[in-house]
Amino acid sequence: MVERLLARGGMAHVYRARDERLDRPVALKVLASPFADDPAYVRRFLDEARIAASITHPNLAHVYDSGEDDGVRFIVMELLEGHRSLRDELAERGRLPVGEALRVIRDVLAGLTPLHAHGLVHCDVKPGNILIGSDGTKLIDFGIARPQHDQRAGPTSIGSLHSMSPEQLRGDPLTPASDIFAAGVALYAALTGRVPFAGDTPAAVAEAQAAGPPLPPGELAPEVPELLDAAVLQALDPRPERRFESAAAMDAALAAATRQPEPAPIPGPALPDDDTTSIVAVAPAAPVAARAARRSGPRGAMVLGIAVLLAVPLVVAAIVFSGLDHRNQPAEATTGTPTARPTRNVAAGKVKVPDTIGLSEADAERAARAAGLAWRLEWRVDPSKRAGVYDQDPPAGTLVEDGAPFVMYAYRTR
Repeated sequence: MVERLLARGGMAHVYRARDERLDRPVALKVLASPFADDPAYVRRFLDEARIAASITHPNLAHVYDSGEDDGVRFIVMELLEGHRSLRDELAERGRLPVGEALRVIRDVLAGLTPLHAHGLVHCDVKPGNILIGSDGTKLIDFGIARPQHDQRAGPTSIGSLHSMSPEQLRGDPLTPASDIFAAGVALYAALTGRVPFAGDTPAAVAEAQAAGPPLPPGELAPEVPELLDAAVLQALDPRPERRFESAAAMDAALAAATRQPEPAPIPGPALPDDDTTSIVAVAPAAPVAARAARRSGPRGAMVLGIAVLLAVPLVVAAIVFSGLDHRNQPAEATTGTPTARPTRNVAAGKVKVPDTIGLSEADAERAARAAGLAWRLEWRVDPSKRAGVYDQDPPAGTLVEDGAPFVMYAYRTR
């Protein structure tokens, strides 16, 4: 028996109802128009709800039943009275202390683990679907969940705009990495009170994602430790293969993040609407090589100061050496040791990129420095991996200009 309306969403309405057979209160989710009139959405809504009903986990809202009654498609779920959504918490409090934000998102990741193990992708992890209660956090809303690598992709994507991964915006088949991205968005919002990739349209959000990584949470909330900054940005990587390989791996990285007492949260701007909706998939935006530095607060000021100090001697060196003829310098052979200087003068002013894959961070840095490249090290925490460099750009052996950009990707275990 339906008692009253609890919530109205983009795809469905949720009512408080009573299961008269078992005499218990339940939440009744009813598919709304125009989705209720589309056979493809109806099939997805009911098929995946039946699968979700077979999954039991403390951090997932239990799905008891699903079906159709006189043309009305519905799902019967656990009623979570006394719980508040993460979205409501952030609207009231601005952002959460680091420890609380970690507890909430780690509960979400714990719920995603069995869901992914059953071959499903949630597809709509967002603050509005994360319910916080005294007994922990529960992830709700499996109405648009779909099998991993589901080929029912195309020009239309379903989800919440600001939580959608780049591949979801494009309408590509989804994997658990898409849920990892959305969990990263939720964690970013919990820590900072804002979304990492702003925009009012799918195209605008896709452009923001392609422009490069967002401002690290620690630049907006100084109490966020750098190790947690790195974990959040890894989850938000636009390339699925660069994100955590599983919800459990992301949970391990969050567990390793430094926990320190934090000051009281500072209220921030309200999050944009996160209703689940259907959008026309957008074409991938052209990636930008590097995002212009955007820094604020004490950490940003320190980085800017260091950059200015370093720039002065580099400019002087450029002026001094611009008049030298490098063609008369003897070539130097590569010795094969980790710190060897790669062969120079294969062509005038050219450098052969060293092979740093498999090296420790220290040895890789020495090799890149010896090559005269403008190197940068990007690392990710994964206790299951061997520490050291696992990829680089450009590849080893590539001929580049002196001082060319060189990025090394490394694993850290803690």
